[in-house]
Amino acid sequence: MRENQVLTQESTTFAVSASGPDLQFRELRLADPVPTGRQIVEAFGGHPPTDYAILHWLAEGDIVEFGLNQTIDLHTHKDPRFIIAKSDRVFLFEIDDKQGAWPEPTITRDALLAIAGQDPAKFTVWQERKKEPDLEIVAGHPANLAADGTERFYTVMSRTTEGER
Repeated sequence: MRENQVLTQESTTFAVSASGPDLQFRELRLADPVPTGRQIVEAFGGHPPTDYAILHWLAEGDIVEFGLNQTIDLHTHKDPRFIIAKSDRVFLFEIDDKQGAWPEPTITRDALLAIAGQDPAKFTVWQERKKEPDLEIVAGHPANLAADGTERFYTVMSRTTEGER
């Protein structure tokens, strides 16, 4: 090494994507390659972290609760997605056979369709009900997740063009 050459170590950071319940994700950069849920919430701006729920949106499509002391290895999980919101509980649901946890007692049509991986212009979303007809979830009227048990939803193609000329 030359006498005047200075060694600089570029600081390495690791990325996660995080959003609130609006599902508008942004990149968070973390110095720790194996961060805790607490570190992710703090990087998102959640203070104190104990007032926040953190959910991990898995690559397979399920959304599961992620503990403040739970860790994720960012060497092996590329671009993990988290949903973070001020909340003291999560609400359970299913949509198109995907398991979900949600940090609020209601969930919008757009959020349900995004979780299901369906195009809002082509699909509708329905909430299963036992003793009455199923309920279509429409824009401006979020679905209630606060009832006892797991709420169940399914998507249906809005209309087909089969047979049209």
